[in-house]
Amino acid sequence: MKATTREAGKVRIIDLKGRITLGAGDLELRKAVQEQIDAGNTAIVLNMQGVDYVDSAGLGELVACKKRAAAKGGNVKLIMPTESVYKVLSIVSLHLVFEIFDNEAKAIGSY
Repeated sequence: MKATTREAGKVRIIDLKGRITLGAGDLELRKAVQEQIDAGNTAIVLNMQGVDYVDSAGLGELVACKKRAAAKGGNVKLIMPTESVYKVLSIVSLHLVFEIFDNEAKAIGSY
């Protein structure tokens, strides 16, 4: 998985591409989010448009990222998950845990 970060005011958008899976994708996700939190940027949006698969380790890391941001007074929100990824989020009820938006502007505006 590849993660690239962009700024939109106080919000950091992390564009994710590939698979969030045990061993590679989950570690890349953790690193990208933790770098932002360490820099004091806790308003984070994960762009899931380029993610085609998430396994249980990836789901766990998504939740862990949200918890780490919340511990610093921030939040992690999701935008544009693919249909297959949204289905997995729904099956494990994470669509109730994360704020999920269908476009970037709405997610940024929610902060």
